[in-house]
Amino acid sequence: MKDLHRAVDVMHHPYQYSDSDLEKAYEDIQESPLKEIYKEYYKRLYKRILDCKEKNKDVVGQIGYFGG
Repeated sequence: MKDLHRAVDVMHHPYQYSDSDLEKAYEDIQESPLKEIYKEYYKRLYKRILDCKEKNKDVVGQIGYFGG
């Protein structure tokens, strides 16, 4: 992903993209020229997304990633 805006969009709308897109977006953000504070924010967001996906794995289709 060369487009940083797309990478940010993937991180904020993970349910609209595949897991590989999400992983690539995370990598692109970490390699981007963003300030460290933003990279840390996306690192934590990525971890929360993965945790929520794992937690909700058994109930896919019944509730969203964030329980909604």
